Amino acid sequence: MKNLLKIVSAFTLLIFMQSCVIKGGPNMKFAKTKDLPKGVEIVSINVPRILVKAVILSKIKSLKKEDPIAAAALKKIKSIKIMTISGTEKSNLYNSFNSYLSTNNFQELISLQHDGSDITINTKSVNSRIKNVLLGIKDDDDYVFVDLKTNFNMDEINKLITHYEEVERNASAEKKSAKVEEENLTN
Repeated sequence: MKNLLKIVSAFTLLIFMQSCVIKGGPNMKFAKTKDLPKGVEIVSINVPRILVKAVILSKIKSLKKEDPIAAAALKKIKSIKIMTISGTEKSNLYNSFNSYLSTNNFQELISLQHDGSDITINTKSVNSRIKNVLLGIKDDDDYVFVDLKTNFNMDEINKLITHYEEVERNASAEKKSAKVEEENLTN
């Protein structure tokens, strides 16, 4: 009986691991292989809900004391898709991405530039719930896209932002006071 249980458990685990597919083609609707130049390198990862929950639950346990706001937010993630594309210097991929966003009623949450990279975070809402978060990063001829299936509401997002702004202010204030203390000790 124990051996049968081990075999069934191993088989079930194998099935779940198979569902976490890493492939060499696009896994998002706006990126089509025929539209990409030859020689591009594509890596796509689909992480199913069961594996997301397993990984997240282990992280939540360690985060609950340190960062309860992040732990609560992590519980709301249902699935993750990641796609990286390299070597697309003459591609209209980012235009396709932006077109996909507008066609599918995504709203831009934030857009910024950091170290020469264009970063955009977009959300798709149903009523007051955020069901999808789509992150796009463009850096020269490399792209990274992350698609999160979620169940956030805007209040949770606002709490998260407020919490991290406060954490950043406190860290900045501590650095300033440590610097002042150090200057006082040297004088």
